[in-house]
Amino acid sequence: MVNEVALKVGMTCGGCEAAVRKVLGKLDGVQSVDVDLPSQKVLVKGDVTPEAVVSQVSKTGKPTELWK
Repeated sequence: MVNEVALKVGMTCGGCEAAVRKVLGKLDGVQSVDVDLPSQKVLVKGDVTPEAVVSQVSKTGKPTELWK
């Protein structure tokens, strides 16, 4: 089942974006990751739960929450 999970992640540069993409690449079920750096929005598509995505991105140390 494909879900879309939108997150707000405290990213300030390309290095932050790369760190987020790297940890999400290690999460089973992730099919795609789209990042909009200016708005700090990350959209993850795949067979994943919001909780798993938030937990994985939190490993970067960046402030992470579900997009509201």
